[in-house]
Amino acid sequence: AVVSTQSTGVHGMLLIRHIKEPWNMELSNKLKKFYFFNAKTRESQYQWPAEAAADFSYTRTSSLVWPWTPSMWTQILQRDPVTDKLLESFLNRVQPVKQKTVDQR
Repeated sequence: AVVSTQSTGVHGMLLIRHIKEPWNMELSNKLKKFYFFNAKTRESQYQWPAEAAADFSYTRTSSLVWPWTPSMWTQILQRDPVTDKLLESFLNRVQPVKQKTVDQR
């Protein structure tokens, strides 16, 4: 969700995790279909794992606010909306990405 607060002048994006760790939703390179991957057990499946559903408390405590500076707003307005590459660069600065094997299904 894009967040904007006029009173403080803070703009940015709120990233909400809707799947509990260690589960992640991935996109199959071969089938172009979403599947679920458990980073702890290395298990993967196409059906939604019931234990992966994040409740309100989990989503609230694991959400991340990406504040946009005025210079970033200028960049965003001058090109396509937030791209995967721009988002990935922010996430890598905030929390280093854990290495994992890419599913080649």
